[in-house]
Amino acid sequence: MRAVLSSFRLDMARIGVLSGGNLVPLLIPILFAVIFSLASKGSSADFGTGGVVGSTFGVCSILPMTAFTYEWQEGHRRMNGMIPVGRAHQVVGRYLTLPVFAALMSAEIAVALGLNVLISYGDLSRMPAMLSAALPGCVWGYLALQLVMFPMLYRWTNVRKATMAFCGLFLVVFAVLMAVLTLVPEPTLDMMAQWCVDALATPAVGVGLGLGSLALVVAISLPVAIRTYRGKEL
Repeated sequence: MRAVLSSFRLDMARIGVLSGGNLVPLLIPILFAVIFSLASKGSSADFGTGGVVGSTFGVCSILPMTAFTYEWQEGHRRMNGMIPVGRAHQVVGRYLTLPVFAALMSAEIAVALGLNVLISYGDLSRMPAMLSAALPGCVWGYLALQLVMFPMLYRWTNVRKATMAFCGLFLVVFAVLMAVLTLVPEPTLDMMAQWCVDALATPAVGVGLGLGSLALVVAISLPVAIRTYRGKEL
């Protein structure tokens, strides 16, 4: 565990290096929140919710790639000379950074939405409802996206190739979903959709499904990433 924590601290140091420059993109969602709230003032803060959440999601999605980029620049072979860790420790340490990024994203969404609501309505009474609607799905989507991307970033030491591979996987999933929507009768689809809405409307069921699906993705993603990284000639 000490080796894993050492790797985790090194990754956080990589992301924090030149912190002033790295924090500039984090100001973009705040800027969007002010712009959207001023544009919708007097009508509805809901106008800016999508832009605020989407921009924060996009900015925070880049943060994990920073750790990979700096590691590639440093040279993998020097890792075990810097700190006594193995490749499995490095991978687990990097996966531990994900909850930190998810918490950072959640905090920034809260601040941005707070500004949006405060400027639009003059108070924060609508804030809890907006957070409960936006945060759970956004955090789940963020973690799921990164868990799928990580093994690809370990496979290809090139963000462009990893991103293209991810897009290819997304297109395959999209094609399968389109085939299902085409072949399954519409009444059956309506029944399944209603079941999902009813299930997710119950907090205990929604949280359980979210955590269970993330646990399943971790159980697949982490071993694949470790095996891929161990098999690489560095």
